Amino acid sequence: MIGRRKKASPLPSRVYEKNGAWYFVDINRKWHKLCRVSDGLTRLYTELAAINRDREVRDDEMMSGLVDAWLLAKLPTYAHSTQENYRAMAVNIKAAFVKYRVDEVQPKTVAEFLDKKYGDKPSYSNKYRALLSVIMAYGVRKGLRNDNPVREVSGATEKKRDRYITDAELTAIKAAAYVDDRGRPVPSGRAFNALIDLAYLTAQRIGDLLALNWADVSDEGILFRPAKTVNRSGVRLLIAMNPDLRETLDAAKGGKVVSIGPVISQASGSRMTYKSANKIWERTCKRARTKYEKKCAEDGIQPDPRWLMDMHFHDLRAKALTDKQRVEGAAAAQALAGHTTAAMTAHYTKSREVETVTPLTLKRSS
Repeated sequence: MIGRRKKASPLPSRVYEKNGAWYFVDINRKWHKLCRVSDGLTRLYTELAAINRDREVRDDEMMSGLVDAWLLAKLPTYAHSTQENYRAMAVNIKAAFVKYRVDEVQPKTVAEFLDKKYGDKPSYSNKYRALLSVIMAYGVRKGLRNDNPVREVSGATEKKRDRYITDAELTAIKAAAYVDDRGRPVPSGRAFNALIDLAYLTAQRIGDLLALNWADVSDEGILFRPAKTVNRSGVRLLIAMNPDLRETLDAAKGGKVVSIGPVISQASGSRMTYKSANKIWERTCKRARTKYEKKCAEDGIQPDPRWLMDMHFHDLRAKALTDKQRVEGAAAAQALAGHTTAAMTAHYTKSREVETVTPLTLKRSS
């Protein structure tokens, strides 16, 4: 017997897996094949949207149904990396609100969810609050409730990130990307080093770098369409070609003659994903730290507890903008970032800048 799920599932309502395929079961208990499981969730949602285009069969009065409806209607409008994150977060939201009708969710319910699950993780708390607010706003537009309860819950206070990756740390990371702990070449080493260099030279976000195609590269430079700003400010950036950028792009090619496809690719030639790039970054940073600690032990010195620790790939953008500002000024950093205001650029650079001052002079008795 098919009934309402008692536990959250990554699958939409009325979708079930059978014999390696996903099926949609309508209100008459008729099974409609959507696609093979191996085709992935994106294909699943596409096929489900086609079936549901002309009829409303989801139980939208339940939170799980609202989340599914939002995923179907709005998720495709986001960048690919954002889609991956939101899809995973949506599963957790469905799990927490699986017993609730849309109109039963109150500010207290939202606060309890955020405090219980992410009370000690303010960054995650704010991300879930933001996504849940967007979903509830969609529920308001669909007439399932008259207000957005998330707006009544204040966001968590996040500690401002001030991590600055030094030049020496960056050199250590790049070296660790090429070889593993046993000294063997890492298949992704060449492409990942090219990604690191592109991130520093262009100061662009990882999602935009991974989305870059050879068609965007010319003798003039690299044309970027920043995913976070192109729909808001319409900003497009042409970062002019220089010797360092050309050398990095040649390294990304790996000696091959290519004119189409992704600039940053896996050893197999397929585009490197956001998830895999972050995993490689984490493994590389850990490997670099291990090598550093081993060297300290050999030299008989105490390792610096901060060296090569607490580093995010996004810190490369902050490093690039900070270094650009130091050399060419705030306006140049803002232009490279593609920011519409100086305040947005200052968010990256201000907490990482170190002001040099001179000390007082001791007054000595003659």
